[in-house]
Amino acid sequence: MIPDTNDPRWKRVLTSESDLSATSLATRLMVSRLRREVAASPAALAAKIGELRDFVAKNPFATADMAKF
Repeated sequence: MIPDTNDPRWKRVLTSESDLSATSLATRLMVSRLRREVAASPAALAAKIGELRDFVAKNPFATADMAKF
């Protein structure tokens, strides 16, 4: 099950520098891009969380990566 956008894990993964080496390349690229965008514009955090959640929902491999966040 994919958590709602208000789950604190979404914010944590986008605002931290946690290691993502255990996740797939596609997930690492997505999270890296979103982290840069959030760092440049913190007000965009909610929109970027929604974008990451949509990515996870559309990609089964990313659902498994979510458990590693």
